[in-house]
Amino acid sequence: MQNHNDYFFYHIYTFSLAGAPFANDGGGTAHRTGRIARWIPHIRSLGCNAVLLSPVLESMSHGYDVTDYFRVDGRLGTNGEFRALVDEFHANGVAVVLDSVFNHCGRGFFAFRELQGGKREYADWFSGVDFGRGSPLGDPFTYDTWSGHYELVKFNLNNNDARNHLLDAARFWIDEFGIDGMRLDAANVLDFGFMHDLRKAVSEKKPDFWLMGEVVGGDYARWVRPDLLHSVTNYILYKSLFSSHNDNNLFELAHAVQNAVPDGGLPLYNFLDNHDQPRIASNVANPAHLRTLYALLFTLPGIPSIYYGSEWGITGVKESGSDQGLRPCLDMDNLPSDIPWLADYIRKLADIRGQCKALRYGAYRQLYLEYHRPFVFERSCEGERVFTAINIAEQEDAVSLGEGCGEAVMDLLSNERFDANEPIPIAPCTARILCQG
Repeated sequence: MQNHNDYFFYHIYTFSLAGAPFANDGGGTAHRTGRIARWIPHIRSLGCNAVLLSPVLESMSHGYDVTDYFRVDGRLGTNGEFRALVDEFHANGVAVVLDSVFNHCGRGFFAFRELQGGKREYADWFSGVDFGRGSPLGDPFTYDTWSGHYELVKFNLNNNDARNHLLDAARFWIDEFGIDGMRLDAANVLDFGFMHDLRKAVSEKKPDFWLMGEVVGGDYARWVRPDLLHSVTNYILYKSLFSSHNDNNLFELAHAVQNAVPDGGLPLYNFLDNHDQPRIASNVANPAHLRTLYALLFTLPGIPSIYYGSEWGITGVKESGSDQGLRPCLDMDNLPSDIPWLADYIRKLADIRGQCKALRYGAYRQLYLEYHRPFVFERSCEGERVFTAINIAEQEDAVSLGEGCGEAVMDLLSNERFDANEPIPIAPCTARILCQG
C-alpha cells in the first residue's frame, strides 16, 4: 500500500494548462488531455510522485460549478481519454488525485434544472430552498450557496438521494478512472457525516485511497481522523511562511508549526502557492528568500506540493477579483525562465527528502530561535536525525547544534562536512540541511 507521507505533489489547474476556454459553451468535445500528458516527463524530473488535477468534471466555467459528476468536462476530452491520462501517470509512477466538489454544484446540475422546471420534489436536494422569495438570478425560489455565490448551489447532504448520487460518483471515479485520491473543495464547510460516509465508501473500493480537504483554518485534528480525512490544506503554515520572511519574524513561523502540527503529528498538505493564492514569487518581498522558503517546504512536517510554473519563479496575482492571473496556460515548447536556478534547487530538495526518512516521517523539535538569528529545528526517525537551519538575514551567521549531535554532520545541499561541536557558518538568505555521519 502507498504511504501518503511519501507523496510530493505537482498541482495543476487543468483547464488552463490544457489551453481550454474559461466558459463551457457546450459546443462538443475537445481533445486536450494530451497537453497534460506532455508534462509527465517534467513532473517526474522534479521528483514528484503525485499530481493534483484541479478540476476535471463537466462544469459551466471554472470547474467548481459541476454540472455532471459522471463526465469529464468536454473542454478537456472524453472519459476514455482521461482514463488514458491517468494510466500514463501511473505508468510513470505518479499517483493521481482529483479535485472534487461535494459541498455545492453548478446551476446546470440536473437536479437543480428539474427544480427550476417546477419539480419541487428536488427541493430537498439543496440547502435552504425557500419558495417564499426569489433568487438574485431570477429563480422563483432562493437557496443556500457557497460564500454568497449564487452560481454555486449548496447541497443538502442530509438528503439520501443527493448523498448517494455523490457517493456513487466517487465510486465511479475509482472504477472508471482509477484515481488514487481526492481533494475535497470547501471541506471546512462540508458536512462531517458525508465525509465519514465518503471515507468508508472509497476505502472499501481502494484501501489506500487518499482524502485531503481544503480547510483554511481551525483545529485541523477535527478533520484529520481515521474515520474522516487523511490530510487537509495547511493554510496556517502557508500564511506564516511568506509573512514571516517578509516581516523578518521567524517567531511567527515557529509558532505556526507548533499550532498547525503539534509535535509534527498530522500529515498536512503544505504549499507556497496554489490556484487560489498569489504566486510565491509575487508574494515574497525578497526573491532570495525563495531558497529558504522551498527548503522549509521540504523539511518541515507535512506533504509538500508545488504549483505548476512556480518551479521557474513565475509571478501571478488576483486582478479585479479574478483568479485567472494565477492560472496561466504554459507552453511546453516555450517554458518560462524567470528564476533559472529554482527548478534544479527543487529537484535537489526533493531528492534529499526522498533519501531521508526523518523528513517524511520524523518527529519535529525546535532547537534554536532568536530574533534576527537563524531558525534551527530537528527531524528524527528511527535513529536518523536531520537538522535544518534557516538564515533569512542579509548577513552571514553561524549555528550550533548543541550536545549529542555526534562528531560530524554533512550539509546535504552543499555536500560540505562540519564538526558538529563547532559553530557552522550559514550564508545570508540560505538554508543548511545537516545530517549526521
